[in-house]
Amino acid sequence: MATEILVNDGGAPARILPFTAGSTIAAGEPVIMATTDGEVDSVAAAASGTMALGVSLTATTSGNMCNVISGRGVILNASVSGTVVTGAELELSGLGDFQPWTLHDAGQGRPTALALEAGTGDPRLAKVLLL
Repeated sequence: MATEILVNDGGAPARILPFTAGSTIAAGEPVIMATTDGEVDSVAAAASGTMALGVSLTATTSGNMCNVISGRGVILNASVSGTVVTGAELELSGLGDFQPWTLHDAGQGRPTALALEAGTGDPRLAKVLLL
């Protein structure tokens, strides 16, 4: 049985926007906007603390359409890694998913999602709220 990526729009409309993929992207994976060609890419090459454009609704390969869920207050199943506790603030990792927010203690950046369930394992889909 497939896991649904979009769980609930949280009362705020989720935007599902079409972009061309610049790399292979899994369903539930956060994506960033490439700075050179306007395509969306996996966050695997992004530095921690980078803001996500949104989360891929479906899996896709480079050059094909990538439907991206975007919007504050949207609840979805997204790719996460590390030990995540319910209520944890999340940032993008260099692995192509969300991880616990590490810049909090340094007072830098801001979280991009909030964990709505706990768990461990790398990577896995977990319920998050986009901030």
